[in-house]
Amino acid sequence: MRPKRSVFIGTAMCILLSGVFLGWVKSEHSPEEAVQVASSFLKMLEESHFSQAFELSVKQGYVGDSPEALQAISARELCKVDRLVSTSPFQSNGNRLRRLVMGRDVEMPQIQVEFSGACLLGVTLRRTARNEWRVYRFARHAG
Repeated sequence: MRPKRSVFIGTAMCILLSGVFLGWVKSEHSPEEAVQVASSFLKMLEESHFSQAFELSVKQGYVGDSPEALQAISARELCKVDRLVSTSPFQSNGNRLRRLVMGRDVEMPQIQVEFSGACLLGVTLRRTARNEWRVYRFARHAG
């Protein structure tokens, strides 16, 4: 009777672990570092620390090429936000695992972080050659 019980317990454990693994593989990866950079960037803008916020940007184009240009852009685009809504594109843990196994770059080259509050505010981040997230664009938009 003991061997049947051991086989049953072993089979049940394999099924349980397989279920947990499949759940993890299908779940969404949250790009914590990119979200942190976007949140810090917006906080610095709200506190009028434009030079510090500029250091978290790509320092060209849609965020301006100087702290003064960033200040002018933020006067048009910034609104009070109080919560993270989403990140895109969707990337599952399984997708990241597959890329790792195939020897490909795991991180996405660009991520959009959406915030909500007095308006909807999108922050686009790009990964630099030094593997750092930097703000490429930020703008309020309609839902």
